[in-house]
Amino acid sequence: MKFSIIGDLHGSLVYLRCIKRKIRKTDALFITGDIAGTLSYRLILKSILKNKKISRENYAELVYGKYLTQFVNFQRKTAKRIFKILSKTKIPVFFTHGNSDSEAMIEFFKKYSEKNTLFHYLGKSTIKHNNLIVAGYGYCSPAEYRTPFQTPGEKSKSEIVEDLSLLENHISKHKKNKNDLIIGLFHEPPKNTKLDFIEWKSTHSGSELIHAHTQDVPYDLILAGHIHESQNYEIQENEILVNPGPLVNRKWAIVDIKNKTVSLKKIPIILSAKGFIYRTRETFK
Repeated sequence: MKFSIIGDLHGSLVYLRCIKRKIRKTDALFITGDIAGTLSYRLILKSILKNKKISRENYAELVYGKYLTQFVNFQRKTAKRIFKILSKTKIPVFFTHGNSDSEAMIEFFKKYSEKNTLFHYLGKSTIKHNNLIVAGYGYCSPAEYRTPFQTPGEKSKSEIVEDLSLLENHISKHKKNKNDLIIGLFHEPPKNTKLDFIEWKSTHSGSELIHAHTQDVPYDLILAGHIHESQNYEIQENEILVNPGPLVNRKWAIVDIKNKTVSLKKIPIILSAKGFIYRTRETFK
């Protein structure tokens, strides 16, 4: 059994099309969050504000505050296009949200999954699908490298503890048969693993709470994204951990469960980033 793993798409339609045929050859696709378009937000804001300088704090206030409706509409457009591409693979798609996805997008993901049998949104929930027990959690800890709670998918530590406790209860209700796999699908990676290590900082930037959760649940496969710098994997005796890297930076992965191998992928450059960003900008208009 082989799985395709992608994450942090941020609206990367072009790169997704590049790997669609390869994804189709695997048994299922897992997406670790941050699906919809955010790549060109800063350029869009500059266009709206006539090139005024935007601080990180003002950027968040404008995107997730004053101009939230416009940006949610933009995200929905890109998400619909992404799902249209993925629907052609004809394989199950399990996905969670990320810290860049607003509550309005989370509602969109839920409704889309209800109407499309191949798509399974797991924001803080579980599903039993054939021999797969999949638990998904898309929320993140408050950021430490900037002002906390500037993106909508952040939660307080107490809220995350409560959510993960409920998730464990949901997992325990699924009867695990001999050949079943328990899969953890997260946006933020567990701390102190290869999935969260930023080499140039020499630091681990993942979640201690998710790490503790993964120690309490007998996962066979743990998937996470969020840390763009950490495309990597670990193969342990009883589990495999993978950060596929950000698709927005042309990175993804394939996991072979039977042979217990992970293949980290990188798509060759096919067009300039500048051209891609400006095409996205025109879509917004």
